[in-house]
Amino acid sequence: MARGSQNGISNNPAGKPSGAATKLTLSIREKIVEKVTEDINGYFEKLNALTGKDYVRCMTELLKLVIPRPLNEEESNAYNVNSELIKRLFNK
Repeated sequence: MARGSQNGISNNPAGKPSGAATKLTLSIREKIVEKVTEDINGYFEKLNALTGKDYVRCMTELLKLVIPRPLNEEESNAYNVNSELIKRLFNK
């Protein structure tokens, strides 16, 4: 009989939730936020100094970070199915 646990099975059923940040990840995020916060005015000065194509390219890339991308066909279909199920469950 094999000893230890099987791959993918933990002795801690609660376990770490999927996608939960580790201490290292949280530490790195804190450092990034700290650095960006310290330098925010410098970033805006550099952005405002850009002209023409450079400005447009930079703004386009920045907007990608804050505007959600359109759903692809598969995601759209899944969203529509889920919406329809919710309507039926709650008689809406």
